Amino acid sequence: MPKLLVSLPDGSSAVHELVEASISVGRLADNALQIEDASVSSQHAELTLTENGDYLLTDLGSTNGTQINGQDVAEGEPRVLSAGDRIRFGHIETAYVSENPAEAQAMPESEEVAAVVASSSVRPADFTNASPFQKKGEKKDPVGMAIIGLSVLAMLVFAAAVATINGMKSPL
Repeated sequence: MPKLLVSLPDGSSAVHELVEASISVGRLADNALQIEDASVSSQHAELTLTENGDYLLTDLGSTNGTQINGQDVAEGEPRVLSAGDRIRFGHIETAYVSENPAEAQAMPESEEVAAVVASSSVRPADFTNASPFQKKGEKKDPVGMAIIGLSVLAMLVFAAAVATINGMKSPL
């Protein structure tokens, strides 16, 4: 008997045995398979039983889409499910389990990647912009320097005033 293993975001999981000829999947309670998650549309998808005992999956125009094994399912195009298929309704991961063995699929052919060598190269005159780390250069602060200069001048005037006062003799 085919089953759908649903992995919920809170870490829990649920097993749904697929026994009806047509099973609606969605967020609302009137669906045969209700998945209460904001990423699942109210009427998300439909599962339809085939003659060989497996199901067809049809996306019903869901907002966040449906994927089988990482590939998007186009709206209204039924896709045959095989044992071990990973189905994603919005952000909810599920796995399709069937008693019918999955057909062997050929490995995808590898594509040759052609590396193109540059025809010319010019060495930069200056590598200062090549480093990801910023250099701490000394920045001149004219306002700060003026404040320091005035402070030093004020201390000198104060010292001179104290020396003058100490040097005075009392008239008595």
